[in-house]
Amino acid sequence: MTNKMIMRYKIYISFLLLLFSTVIFSQHAETRSIRIVDTLTTQEKTNRNPVILKSELDSLVQQWNANQPIQLKEPEKEIVDNTNQYILIGLSVVIGLFVFVIYIFSRYQKKINRTIAGLNEKVNQPEAISANGLHPFTKDKKGKVIPQSLESRINDLNAELNKLSKENEGLNRVIKEYNGIQHEYDSLKHGILKAYKVKNYPGYDKTKDEAKAMQGVLETENLVAAYAYEKFLKPILAITDANKNNPARINEADNEKLLDLLVSLSLLYIEYLYLRVNDLSIGGKMVERMQGLSKGKGLDTSLLKKLNTEFGSRALVLKMALEKVELNRLSYPVFDETNLNNQ
Repeated sequence: MTNKMIMRYKIYISFLLLLFSTVIFSQHAETRSIRIVDTLTTQEKTNRNPVILKSELDSLVQQWNANQPIQLKEPEKEIVDNTNQYILIGLSVVIGLFVFVIYIFSRYQKKINRTIAGLNEKVNQPEAISANGLHPFTKDKKGKVIPQSLESRINDLNAELNKLSKENEGLNRVIKEYNGIQHEYDSLKHGILKAYKVKNYPGYDKTKDEAKAMQGVLETENLVAAYAYEKFLKPILAITDANKNNPARINEADNEKLLDLLVSLSLLYIEYLYLRVNDLSIGGKMVERMQGLSKGKGLDTSLLKKLNTEFGSRALVLKMALEKVELNRLSYPVFDETNLNNQ
């Protein structure tokens, strides 16, 4: 058999198989649908395949429903659609961010413009020089402004650093001097407070600071010293100068005046010491009397008490000693607040 004949037989066999399958698939089986009826005929009772009674169907449905679990349906909740609200909020946020970005950009642009304007002003001003005397910008051959070299800038910074270091050293010296002055002032204040009873001096005010109180003490010291010099020491020096060539021939009047001035001056400073010696107590009107003396008003006898001759006192002892030397009246007759001139 040749190959051509074998090929022909294969074609015939394939054609026959195709024809046979077409005949088989073309024969459709008779389809029957299920019918629901109220009653059955005799033939339908024997062959009931596609027929079922309605009562049987209802029974099957009821039986199936009874076997199913009871499911309670929850009431459907009304779904609130917040989509529009979320969209509005989102748009507001986006618009706010957009406005903020525009604001930041505008500020940055203004800052850049100010910087450029400042640089242009420095370039146009010939007097704008750096710390070492060089212009901070130079020009190339084409006339374009270029920044100064890094080395020159470093030199400028070093010069500025040296300048600041020197200024810092000067400030440190000033601080040391101030600390020394403050220490000396504190020592002086402590010495004045120790030597003087500041609270006893005229014009003392506890609401004022200590500096003003000490200034008041020094003013009182100066004024009382001036009063003592003018009223007592100056006349004493005049009498002694007048009789220094022949002291043995001093007259009786000058002798009595000299003794009066010496005792009065001593009594004045004895009274004045009450203000500043801790062991002494101040009398009732002594501060007022010292204030009057410091103003040059002289002695106010209304501020003194009379001498008590019935009972013993230090003032009575001093009065009797003065009478023995025939000093009955004194220019400053005060001792322990007592007027020694009163009889």
